[in-house]
Amino acid sequence: MLALCGAGWVALLAGCGPNPAPPTDADVRRAEALRPRDAQLAAKYERSCLLCHGVRSGAPLVGFAPAWKGRAAQGEGALLAHVREGFNAMPAMGLCTDCSDTELRQLIHFLIQGQ
Repeated sequence: MLALCGAGWVALLAGCGPNPAPPTDADVRRAEALRPRDAQLAAKYERSCLLCHGVRSGAPLVGFAPAWKGRAAQGEGALLAHVREGFNAMPAMGLCTDCSDTELRQLIHFLIQGQ
């Protein structure tokens, strides 16, 4: 019973539904190199998002579709609320305290699409 409870917490903390296959080394190398095209947004990404979303960690990897599919299905409003308020291990504002809602939306789009 205890094992089932532990497994339930892991699933809850993981986000939406079953975990996708983990990213390959090539996926991680690609994510490490990706940056938003806009220089100011790229700077905010590098100081606030890259540490978790640009490397192999518990956070969904930037541009890794299998990890974002269920999250993206929640809609932009839900994702923006999760970023603003924090969600599971995601800190409030994604540590970008000077990001506007427009910039947060742009970063969410970048994280999902990788472009």
